[in-house]
Amino acid sequence: MDLPKRKTHRLKKFDYGNGYFFVTVCTNNKEKLLCDIVGNDALVVPSDLGKRIIECWNNIEKLNDNVEIIKYAIMPNHIHGIIAIKNDAEIDTDKKFGFEIAERRGRRSLQGLMKDFKSVTTRIYKKEFNGTKSLWQKSFYDEVIKNDEHFQFAWQYIDENPRIWNEDKYF
Repeated sequence: MDLPKRKTHRLKKFDYGNGYFFVTVCTNNKEKLLCDIVGNDALVVPSDLGKRIIECWNNIEKLNDNVEIIKYAIMPNHIHGIIAIKNDAEIDTDKKFGFEIAERRGRRSLQGLMKDFKSVTTRIYKKEFNGTKSLWQKSFYDEVIKNDEHFQFAWQYIDENPRIWNEDKYF
């Protein structure tokens, strides 16, 4: 049986281990599990699961010396973020414990970071929140941020996303 092949939007021969990326990761079946958006001010109120997702998102930077989480927003059924990966920095291997050594996995790419994030958060979802399936949809969406204008667009999109949530088709 021939299954349809998923088209990749990733750039050929682009180094996804260096650069700035605008990332969106959506929950499985667009389920609204991560937060509520309340009031005219579009206040984001994370669920208990959403709080754990935020903690894991911030841990991406803590566990990877060459990664910076520049900005993010959690939404009811997805998370947006701007991530910088800079693999040209020197590696510090003088750490005490194995779990502290981000370099143990070698050179990190955006795909590797997202795979780890989705894997860890799905395990938390299943263990702590009795989830029965994957928390996330397959893959994730990313754009390579190519210039300052694109960076400003991604920044503004993340800022405005909670305010336009009620206009989202998955609202």
